[in-house]
Amino acid sequence: MGSKSMFKWSKQITPEQVVKLIRAEKDVHKALVIFDSATAQYANGFKHDESTFGLMISRLVSANQFRSAEDLLERMKQEKCSIKEDIFLSVCRGFGRVHKLLDVMRVFDRMKEFGCECTEKSHITVFAILVEENQLKVAFRFYKYMREMALWKNSGTIAAALKIFREMPKSGCTPDLYTYGTLVNGMCKSGKIDEAKEMFKEMEEKDCSPTVVTYTSLIQGLCQSKKVDEAMGLFGDMRSKGIEPNVFTYSFLMNGLCKDGHSSQAMELLEMMISKRCMPNVIIYRTLTNSVCKEGKLQEAVEILDRRCRIVRKDHN
Repeated sequence: MGSKSMFKWSKQITPEQVVKLIRAEKDVHKALVIFDSATAQYANGFKHDESTFGLMISRLVSANQFRSAEDLLERMKQEKCSIKEDIFLSVCRGFGRVHKLLDVMRVFDRMKEFGCECTEKSHITVFAILVEENQLKVAFRFYKYMREMALWKNSGTIAAALKIFREMPKSGCTPDLYTYGTLVNGMCKSGKIDEAKEMFKEMEEKDCSPTVVTYTSLIQGLCQSKKVDEAMGLFGDMRSKGIEPNVFTYSFLMNGLCKDGHSSQAMELLEMMISKRCMPNVIIYRTLTNSVCKEGKLQEAVEILDRRCRIVRKDHN
C-alpha cells in the first residue's frame, strides 16, 4: 500500500499504541493503513498480536469489508498468532447482519481449521443468528446437533428452540415426529419434565405417534425426576401400543427402580427383557447387583451373577 510510508512511528511500537490509533481513526481504510504500516520494514520488527488483529478485523466487518477481514484471519494463521473464538464470532455476526447465512456457517465450520475451539458460546451465537434470520429448519437441525454435543442445557437455547417450533406452522413447516422428539428429549435433558410431558401429550393429539426413542427419553426424564411410578405407567402404555422397549428403556427404568428401593421390580424387568430377547448390558447387571447388595439380598446378587455367566457361556457356544 503506497500510503504506508506517510505514517511515522516511534522507535518502539507496542500493541496498545496500535490499538489506540486504530480506534481513534474513523475511516476504516485509513485504519487499515495504520495497521499495515505498523509492520512495515522500517517499523522495528513489530508483530501484530491477537488484540490488534482482532480490532482490525472487527472494524472491517463493521464496514462490510468481509474479504479483507478473512484475509487477516488467514494472516493470523500464517503468522501463528493465537485466534480466540470472539474474533470468528464477530465475523459470523457480521455475515448474519447482512443475511449471508451460508457464510456464517462456512466461517463457523472453519474455526477448527484455525485451531480454535468451538465452545458453547460459539454454537449459541450461530444458533441465535439462524433464529433471528427465521431459518427455522436449519436452526432446528443445528439445535439437534447442539443437543447431540451436549450443548442444549442453556435455558435460552431451549426457549429459542421452542420459539422456532411454535413459528414453524406460520412458515408452512409442519412439525414432524423428529421435531417433536428433539424437543421432548431436550426438555427432559434440561430438567423441564413437565414441559416435556405436555409436548409428548401434544404430539399424540396431533397424531404424531412417538417412537421408542421418544418414549425412552421421557422415561429417562421421569426417572431422573424421581417419578418412577409415572415412568412405569408410560412403559406400560408404550407396550400396549405395540412399541417394543429397547435396552436403554429397560436400563433407565431399572436404574430408577433400584434408586427408589424397588430392586424386586427391576429384577422382574430383567426377566421380561431376556424373554423378549433384548440382552442386558454390563450397566444393567452392575446396577442390579449393586442395588440388591445394598439391600442385603445376597442370594439375589448371586442369582444375577449366575444368570449373567450363563448368558455369556451361551453366547460363546
